[in-house]
Amino acid sequence: MKDVYGEAIFDFYKGDHSVVLTTHNTYGEPEEMPVEVFFRDHQDFTELENLAITSCEGKILDVGAGAGAHALFMQAFEMDVTALENSPGCIETLKHSGMEKMVNQDFYAYESKYDTLLFMMNGLGIAGKLASLPFFFSHCKKLLNPGGQIILDSSDISYLYEEGVAKPNHYFGEIQYQYEYKGKKGEWFDWLYVDSKSLVQETKELDLHTEILMTDEYDQYLARVTGF
Repeated sequence: MKDVYGEAIFDFYKGDHSVVLTTHNTYGEPEEMPVEVFFRDHQDFTELENLAITSCEGKILDVGAGAGAHALFMQAFEMDVTALENSPGCIETLKHSGMEKMVNQDFYAYESKYDTLLFMMNGLGIAGKLASLPFFFSHCKKLLNPGGQIILDSSDISYLYEEGVAKPNHYFGEIQYQYEYKGKKGEWFDWLYVDSKSLVQETKELDLHTEILMTDEYDQYLARVTGF
């Protein structure tokens, strides 16, 4: 598969700040993704991000670490963190940035043990579909030590359909995206946004407990999932 996303990240890291990463989606017009957001300094972290980091415990796996903004910050404070990425371009960026522990592998193929799994920047999206959440949490359980936790953020995107966009027949938080960079397009992929009430209900049915740690003014929330 083309690593369109990772190529843009690595080019930006190498100094090309004119990088334009376009995201095509299933709900509207293509949008430009500001690549610099992946390279934010800790001083630019939101309250939600800071709370997420301080909520991490023990041995941590930052899933979908991207350029490593969160993982590198935690590493600087001597937290035991590993960055997981399936993008070769992101892995190269992490290496050059000084990330000490990193794994270039698909999340669902990875096997190891941690105390905290961290999914930031709507990282729960990796589940793809609402119906896939049981499989997602089942794999998380394989990666967690007993008593471990998941720290994740997601968003209620129902607002998209209050502006004239036709609501889909499936769960409204199920989106498809495609990256485009320098005229090259990657594969379409599924991404999931889960409103907090649905997440609480879905995890309850799996005998897990979800605690909503905070919700911001953009309907983005931070949650802790336990019961593993």
